Formats: sequence, C-alpha cells, structure tokens
Amino acid sequence: MNLKHTLALLLSITVGLTSARNVTGIDTPEAAQTTQGRSAATCGDPADALPLYRFLTGTGAEYIYFADLPIVQTQAAAKGWTFQGVAALVFTTQEVSTVPLYGLLHTGDESLYVADTTELANALDGGYVLSGEPLVYIYPTQICGSVPFYYLTNAAKNSNFYTAVESERLDFINNQGYTDVNVAGYVLPLGCSQCS
Repeated sequence: MNLKHTLALLLSITVGLTSARNVTGIDTPEAAQTTQGRSAATCGDPADALPLYRFLTGTGAEYIYFADLPIVQTQAAAKGWTFQGVAALVFTTQEVSTVPLYGLLHTGDESLYVADTTELANALDGGYVLSGEPLVYIYPTQICGSVPFYYLTNAAKNSNFYTAVESERLDFINNQGYTDVNVAGYVLPLGCSQCS
C-alpha cells in the first residue's frame, strides 16, 4: 500500500471513529438518563477520546503507538512504518480519573509504554529513556466502560505489543511467540461513545 492510500485510510478511520464517537443517541429520555448517569466525578468524557494508532516499525520487530495524527502523517512514510490499525480510544489531555501513559525507548529501538509509576521508575533504572511528554492518558483501573490494554512481550524479538482486543492478544500468544506481561492500564474500546 503506498503512502497516499495509507494516509487516505488513516483519515477515513479517524473520520469514522470521530463520527461514531460523537453520535450519542440522546434523542430519547432513556438515553439522556444514561448519559446523565455517567459520573463526571469519576469518568472522562468519552466524546474526548481519540484513536491510538499502532504501527510496525521498518525493522518489522517493534510496535509503536501514536494518537497525534499529524505525527503519524509526517513520520510514517519517512520512517517506513506500516499502519497496523487503531489499538484503542484514549485521551490526549488529562481527563477525570486518568493517568499518563508514557512512551519509553531502549537500545535497539525497543518501545515500552507504562502508566504505573513504579514500572516507570524501574524502566528508567533499566536503561529506558522517556520519549517526551505523556503519550496519552488512560484509566489506571477498569472503570467507565474501559477495557484492559494488554502488554505482551517477545523476548526473542526484543518486541513489545499492546492491544485492547482479547482475540488479538490470544493470537499473539498462541501464534507469534508473545507472552503476557501485565495490563498496562485501561482504555476505551473502539466504538465507545457513551462508556460510563
């Protein structure tokens, strides 16, 4: 797939997810009641959630994640990344009850994504370097309709993989040599417009 087709695909996915995310269905009293029932004290606004894009690096061994579409558009072709899809819906600014998810890099371009402060400290002590500000914001526990964002690793490939899709997690474990490490945090599933 050439760059023009990849960017067109990304744009159509983003538009589709944005449209799906903004359809709230508050046309009925029951739907309005459900939305009002979402606790502003505990849940971020799902209408603010954006796609977290997953790419495979040019080496074909490492998966990287971005929520910033302009970065994706400018860097993907230049670096030879292959678009893998949308991994989840996340927040790009801190919402109620969310915590930062940091991206880190290690020698050989191994990427690691952590939200837990103890894991972050251990990674920094282990030679990882922060790649900048928080990548995105996610929930630290399973609340507000969120789902696990699974962290898997393949030691032989020096590769880490993250997914919110159980069938994809099982495929990577059963067919691609990855093992579970933990749940990196909790994200909104694709198509979530009223998670509460």
